[in-house]
Amino acid sequence: MPRLRSALTGFLALTGAAGLSACDKLLDVELPTRIVAETLEDPALAATLVNSAVADFECAYVNYAAGTGTLVDELDASTGFIVWTLWDQRRVFPNDGSLSSGTCLSGAWSVYSPLHTARFQAEHIAKNLEGWTDQQVTNRIGLLATAYAYAGYSYILLGEGFCEVAVDQGPILKPAAVLAIAEERLTTALQHATAAGASYADIRNMALVGRARVRLDLGKTAEAVTDAQLVPQGFVKNATYSAATARRWNRVFTRNQQDLYVSVTASFRNLTFGGVPDPRVRVTDAGRRANDGLTPLWYQQKYTAQTSPIPLATWKEAVLIVAEVQGGQTAVDNINLLHTAAGLPAFSSSDPATIAAQVLEERRREFFLDGHRLNDMLRFNLPFPTGKTLAGVDYGATTCLPLSDDERANNPNAS
Repeated sequence: MPRLRSALTGFLALTGAAGLSACDKLLDVELPTRIVAETLEDPALAATLVNSAVADFECAYVNYAAGTGTLVDELDASTGFIVWTLWDQRRVFPNDGSLSSGTCLSGAWSVYSPLHTARFQAEHIAKNLEGWTDQQVTNRIGLLATAYAYAGYSYILLGEGFCEVAVDQGPILKPAAVLAIAEERLTTALQHATAAGASYADIRNMALVGRARVRLDLGKTAEAVTDAQLVPQGFVKNATYSAATARRWNRVFTRNQQDLYVSVTASFRNLTFGGVPDPRVRVTDAGRRANDGLTPLWYQQKYTAQTSPIPLATWKEAVLIVAEVQGGQTAVDNINLLHTAAGLPAFSSSDPATIAAQVLEERRREFFLDGHRLNDMLRFNLPFPTGKTLAGVDYGATTCLPLSDDERANNPNAS
């Protein structure tokens, strides 16, 4: 990413890509808009810089959840603005502004550059932390764990969502290679979080869930189960959001219930199990048309405010990974752990195909608008919407997201 690299060689803009000025949860005073790059090498700023990388990731993550939800079968675009409708039409091309070098507020669902911003920030501060001492930085090992964990999750989304990726002006990488880097970062995060002790248990469990997810993606099923089984029941690590600034909004909520740019698709409405409404996929008929004056507006009720957190890593994901790999009665038991938590009737079957199908259905519901659905559709070769959109436009062929034209133009090794 050439713009990120150049930002740290002279002055680093802390608006947009670097994200420090927008990290309202870090400091109560207004930050300057530009800081000399050398200042960011100050160990006294270590915690602030780690928190900045986390905030950068959270800004990218909500875009990824909403954008890929629109690309697949969770949300319908319900506006006339083409930057949003192209995602619904599965016509996301390499020249799409959402894939270019803007900030997480650029284009529609800007994802590529914001994820790289978060990744770069996390890896940069991790490298500095490795060179600093415990005397220079309080909680240095825990901060290292956090930086590596969020770098790892940035690589997860890049590897799961994109057809190709380039890192720091390097060669083009296929998804498996990107996910292998994610596994390495999360392994390092896990080592540091374990060394940091109980106060970083959340980062340790986040790294375990993430590494189990990556290992499942890579076909390392036994290792995925080993990681997932170490995650305690009840664990949740959220991406956090705030009403203070647009960078910190939960934009699944704002685009659905304030702007009316997206509506919940028919396949995610009125879902039940055993005749009982499934609270994991709560939706409401708004009784009106959306922004385009055409699409029936359905509100998702999972995120009900700009401040609503989005689950990033949870024990529920861990038990579903075990269920997917092991199947049989283990899968049935794990499904019923989730049903008990949701207040749903028990699931029962001894048929392997029925059990496997239910595991996939549990993932569809449990991870609604959490950014998992695109990867599941690609992993299981599930059909994408075909025919015409609600607006009568033919669907395109986009499944995984393409490498942006900006990356190819600015990266001499992206050929």
